[in-house]
Amino acid sequence: MKIGWGPQTVLAGLASGGAVLVRTDTAIGAYLNAPAACWLRWIVAIGLDGSPGQAALSCLRVWASAGLITLDDQAAILVGDPEIEEYEERGRALRRDLLQRAALFPRVGTPILAVGVGRDCAYCDQLLTDLAANAPLRDGGVVVSGDDRIRLFGAFSGTGLDRLADLPDPASLPETGESTDLPDLPDLADLPELADLAEMARAAAPLGTPSGVLLHPGAPPRILEGYHQVSAMIVSTLGDEPDRVVMETPSSCSVNVTSGEGTSVRPVRAGDRVVGIATRGAVTGELDGWLSAHTADAAYAPATLTVERPRNLYLVYRGGAMIARHRTPADTIACLQTMLAGYADHAGAAEDEADVDCGVLWHPAHGAVLIPNHWLSPMARKSSRLRRSGWQLCPQPYVRLGMRDGQAWARVRPLGEDPRMAPVAFLAVDPPAPAIDERPARTPSTEERAAQLVCWAVRPLTPPHLRALAATAHHIPIRTLGPDPILAQLPDLVLARGADPLKRTRAD
Repeated sequence: MKIGWGPQTVLAGLASGGAVLVRTDTAIGAYLNAPAACWLRWIVAIGLDGSPGQAALSCLRVWASAGLITLDDQAAILVGDPEIEEYEERGRALRRDLLQRAALFPRVGTPILAVGVGRDCAYCDQLLTDLAANAPLRDGGVVVSGDDRIRLFGAFSGTGLDRLADLPDPASLPETGESTDLPDLPDLADLPELADLAEMARAAAPLGTPSGVLLHPGAPPRILEGYHQVSAMIVSTLGDEPDRVVMETPSSCSVNVTSGEGTSVRPVRAGDRVVGIATRGAVTGELDGWLSAHTADAAYAPATLTVERPRNLYLVYRGGAMIARHRTPADTIACLQTMLAGYADHAGAAEDEADVDCGVLWHPAHGAVLIPNHWLSPMARKSSRLRRSGWQLCPQPYVRLGMRDGQAWARVRPLGEDPRMAPVAFLAVDPPAPAIDERPARTPSTEERAAQLVCWAVRPLTPPHLRALAATAHHIPIRTLGPDPILAQLPDLVLARGADPLKRTRAD
């Protein structure tokens, strides 16, 4: 029984014998301790002879489902789980039915994407936010259904749907005739295309929301599964290259940040790439001149950076994380320019370097401290205190790591300054989760922590980049702290003891 590496998978060794099994095209990876890494190398080299035990079978099943390894027919039968096989067969049947349904739809004059969404789905909420903020779309249409509404975005020339925007979903209406506060529906007999597209969208939802089917003039229907495939197809359908437009995985927090009355998105140049910058409220007018001067020729870009000014501070978010708080439009623009420069530079890493998706605190005398992305918001709230001490939370999307003379170095981008190289002081990570049901908490090993850093690598990347990052991680000290205790670990940090409490409140 033959086991193979996934087509876009690398096994990168770590210092103590363990390894990370990582896909180079998407953010999927797994840590293997030394015995597991040795065993996987062995069975890839000589094959699998008989059942290796339930724990090993579970690992193989997970790795295969994530595309990290491949299995021949015999191995797939051995590893296969009846419930998983039944689930996969239902998925295949659903896709066949969806393609048959799409093939019966009348020929379209412009690309139309029917997307199924669900309630309480953060990815769906983000997609709807992106569509609404990018409106009006051109050269194509998107129909969204599945959450008791039908929403239409873009152009539907020749279908009779151009005048509609947001309707109650017929499938959600009461069948008993009781009163409802929903507006009157149009006569669906006059709009058969709407009913068919809405039903097609709902039929795609079980594949995982959001999912959908693309109807394209002169091409067979195509099924799309997940936020990234749907968003990439919207970008491509509207005439751009998906790899050129930055698309980052949304979260429930990012939806809370990007949604809001009056939010608009501008596609902005970042070298050869395009980044969607969302603004709302007074900020939209204040940044209009700068945004207009840097607008990219793109029809659609999901919101990646968001700027708002709820009171006297300009808040800059990347996804759901606050990355900066500024008092002036000039500093806010400098922050955006720094972020755009980081996105533009991603393709410029040498083979012995790699970009990592994490935050960085920098001090000219003490080097760089790496922090997890979910620490960015609490660190941004302390940015004034940090600056008084000479520390900066650098506004950059990625941190480039590499080795010099046996020392790990990071490329940092201080606000309004050129990038520079700084020695990495340490990587700060969260403490282990507390004990549950009187069972002791498990403390990850240092090697597991290093594997975490490697799995933060920005995709896509090459195998040499990944192996360089695994080698670099071995030379970075790791401290188990937290977003508040880290402050006590930063040299020269001014804790503002004895300062005017009112002044401290205003600053921090």
